[in-house]
Amino acid sequence: MNSLLTSRRGPCHAKAMPKLTTHENGMPIWVDVMVETPEQHYELRAFLSALFDWTWDLGGPEIGSYSLALHDGAPVFGLGQGEGGQGVATTYFATRAIDDTVEQAVALGATIIMPATPVMELGSMAWLVDPVGATFGLWQPGTFQGFGAAYEPDAPGWFDHVSTSPERAGEFYADLTGHQLASPDPRTRILKNGEQWFASFSHSQTDEEPRWVPIFVVDSLKRIHEVVPRHGGAIVIDEMPVPGSFLCVFREPVYGTLMTVMSGGSDLT
Repeated sequence: MNSLLTSRRGPCHAKAMPKLTTHENGMPIWVDVMVETPEQHYELRAFLSALFDWTWDLGGPEIGSYSLALHDGAPVFGLGQGEGGQGVATTYFATRAIDDTVEQAVALGATIIMPATPVMELGSMAWLVDPVGATFGLWQPGTFQGFGAAYEPDAPGWFDHVSTSPERAGEFYADLTGHQLASPDPRTRILKNGEQWFASFSHSQTDEEPRWVPIFVVDSLKRIHEVVPRHGGAIVIDEMPVPGSFLCVFREPVYGTLMTVMSGGSDLT
C-alpha cells in the first residue's frame, strides 16, 4: 500500500457522511464476498460480526443465502453462498448504463466474467477482470442503491487496488469511471471525484493475485488486535501508519483471505 503510505491526504481525509441514498457514476457502490458452503457462510458471518457492530438481514436459499450486513440499519456489505465461492471481496462501481459501461470496459482492455444481468428489481450487475488481472463489478441500481453509509466506523472508508502494474490500473479506472487520476508524487496514484479522494493504486509486495482491497473503518485497532486472534484469524500487520490513520492487515479464519481495516475518529489506536 505504498500509495497510502505516501499520500499527503490519505484515506481518512473524508469526514463521516450522512446516510447515503445515491452514488455518483463511477464511484464504489458495493462490496460483497461469496463463499461455497452454509458452514462457511455462518463462520465468516460470525467472524465479521465480532469485528464490526453489524446486524444482518439474512437471505434464504432461493437467493443463494445472500445476506446484507447493516450498520445502524444501513447496508454496508454483502455475503452470499454458491458453487465456486472463494471468500474474496468484489468491489462494484456505480453505473447508470451498465451495458454501455461493460462495452467501454472491454474496449479499454477488460474481460467479461459475467455479462450485465438483472437481479430481480434490485438492479443489474456484471463481473469483469481489469487489464492487470483484478476482478471488479459494476452495479446499476434499481431498488437497491448500494452502501447506505461510508467514512465512519463499521462502514467502508477507502479502496486500494493492488497489482504489479499500478500505473496501468490507474489509467484504466480513470478512463472507465470518468474520475481524475492524481499523482502527488512518483509513488502515489489516487483516484478522486473532484476534491474527494476515494481509491489508490498500490504496487504489490507479494505474489498474491491483483485485487481490489476494500478498507473498512473501525473504532479502535487495539480492539481488532484482540478480536482477530480470539476468533481464529491471524494478524499480519498490526499497525501501519498512513496520513490521518493507521491500518491493520489480517487473515480471516475461513479462507485465510487478507482483510484490511483502518482506525477512524479520535481514537487512532
